[in-house]
Amino acid sequence: MSSEILTEFEGKKLTLPALPSNFIALEKVTESVPLQAAHLQANVPQPFAATEVVEAFVTNITTIVEGEDVKPVNDLTFKYQHDTGHRFWPGDTIGILPYNADSDVDYILDRLNLLSQSDNVCNVGIDPTSTKKGAKIPMFVPSVVNYRRLFKECLDLHAVPKKLLIRSLASYTTDDDDRRTLEILCSKEGNSAYEKIVLQNGTGIISLLQLVPSCRPTAAILVAHLPRLMPRPYSIANVYQEGDSPAVRLLFSHNAHNPGITTTYLRGLEKGATIYFYFRQSSAFVYKDMDVKRNIVMVGTGTGISPYLSFLQLRAEALAKGETLGRAELFVGFRYRERNYLCKDEIEEYLRAGVLDACNEAFSRDTDTRHKYVQSQLKEKRSQIIENIRNPHALLYVCGDSKILLPQITNTVVDILTEASEAEEDIKTLISGLKKDGKYREDIWL
Repeated sequence: MSSEILTEFEGKKLTLPALPSNFIALEKVTESVPLQAAHLQANVPQPFAATEVVEAFVTNITTIVEGEDVKPVNDLTFKYQHDTGHRFWPGDTIGILPYNADSDVDYILDRLNLLSQSDNVCNVGIDPTSTKKGAKIPMFVPSVVNYRRLFKECLDLHAVPKKLLIRSLASYTTDDDDRRTLEILCSKEGNSAYEKIVLQNGTGIISLLQLVPSCRPTAAILVAHLPRLMPRPYSIANVYQEGDSPAVRLLFSHNAHNPGITTTYLRGLEKGATIYFYFRQSSAFVYKDMDVKRNIVMVGTGTGISPYLSFLQLRAEALAKGETLGRAELFVGFRYRERNYLCKDEIEEYLRAGVLDACNEAFSRDTDTRHKYVQSQLKEKRSQIIENIRNPHALLYVCGDSKILLPQITNTVVDILTEASEAEEDIKTLISGLKKDGKYREDIWL
């Protein structure tokens, strides 16, 4: 790939961005300085936090689905003892503080000639010779840290490198071709090459450094330019229980071809392992005690069924207390009925108990299935969907990919109502109003 762009831009003049000023300084600490045992971002403000970061321990982690042509899915439960004073509801989410993989961290340390010094503790400060105005240390980088934990807990090694970082890297490259490659990628003329190699391929700093082997930047450059290793949100799959050690359950999938930082970290956990998380602010997607009497339609695909497990658990508890439940209908979609139908036994038990009134299934890769996608099921059950939409006390929930599934479901609902002789523009206005009023609830993570 490097040789291709070198050939394409041979002899061409490049317009480079101004070289960013170096302003970070890392100095080795000579005396013994203990580092906090908790995740280094445990005391940093978290996005959309309802609580502080909590330390928990894993009580169960089980692979519930794996095999050819399916993403492995794990069922994880952990408990926490610190009283947060927070009661979570079905539909709520948590943020998990992840760690970069050791292999990625070792690669970076090696490229920076720091592998043998990885446990050296440093002070992180502003370079006194810097001319950068308003220079400050990123809030997610501690003032005292060792190199390994800096790259493992603070900096996102998979983030797409911005052009100013690439411009800075060119100054730390000894090979002429490598330097030219970086200059092309950060130049005005190299926009298409940047989009193809960096943006479209999602090239993180590791992939970029592999493209230019002679580049050996300093830790200070990466601290100045790499973004924060952000917490990742996950839907809670159980209801809150009073007790000394409340539990949180979640489902997560793992893409082996493009593994995420957090799922890779979570898959490596074992029973008893420590995990750091916090509760996020509730969204409109929440399902509370007062909602169990209302009719609901729940739509989800893959691990998008996670929050509905907590919905159904809340309904089961209400039923056990003798409360009257509204009708609950579930629409689920998976690749295969026999190979990756998540939590099938739980769903069937809720059907037998009368907690769930109907489960409508779709299997996208089974050849003998009537419905391949949940949209098809929704259209077949159009009368129930219309009734739900028109019932002022009913609720519609949709959980899944916000870029693909959520707009597809909205379009399907528009089609269903349009076929019922409604004006399309009025329907779109109607649905927008339902979403605004909290009757049509989508699981959109902030």
